[in-house]
Amino acid sequence: MSITLKAEKREKFGTAESRRIKNAGRIPAVIYVAGGNINLSLDTREFEAEYFKGNLTVSLIELELDGKKTKVIAHKIELDPVSDRPVHVDFLGCDDVKAIRAKPKFSFTNQDKSLGLKKGGMLNIILRKIEVVCDDEKSIPATIEIDIGNLHIGNKIRTSGLTLPAGVKLFKKDDLLIASITGRGKSEEEAPAAGAAATTKTAAPKADDKKTEAKKPESKK
Repeated sequence: MSITLKAEKREKFGTAESRRIKNAGRIPAVIYVAGGNINLSLDTREFEAEYFKGNLTVSLIELELDGKKTKVIAHKIELDPVSDRPVHVDFLGCDDVKAIRAKPKFSFTNQDKSLGLKKGGMLNIILRKIEVVCDDEKSIPATIEIDIGNLHIGNKIRTSGLTLPAGVKLFKKDDLLIASITGRGKSEEEAPAAGAAATTKTAAPKADDKKTEAKKPESKK
């Protein structure tokens, strides 16, 4: 998926300049390339229209800058803590690189079949997306699917156990925790046993009471 956005170079920097750019309806941004960083700004409405579609970090973007098109991918999008709207964007240049870095989201499939979730567990998600390196634009995955249908309570999902698409590998080799099935749910087989134990404990005092009553000495007349 390719997106085209118009950009303008910016020569001035600092807090006051960033405020001026934002007041003009634009977002400050930077492209990180081997030959030196390129500072620019984007039209806020145009960028947000693509951002809120949800696929910006896995889409190759063509920035129209000074009459030329520069291929980039969104690496980091800084959000306003109150409005959650983009306030700054870091791009990675893709024109002169052999591989493309992207950040696809995780998609957890077969949640309705998950053994752990059926027994009262909860899916505790630690990572929502992961940085990967792709051979080319065509190999950038929109999402990375994780099947949790056979997971039980206590099972964990780590990056070392991921099945990645062809032409895709993890950017970092760290074995990170992605998610886990947490909770204290019990299986259907355990429920009757627990009920039986409770019945036995309740009945026991009655039997003791009968024995106690039988041992009471008869009162003397």
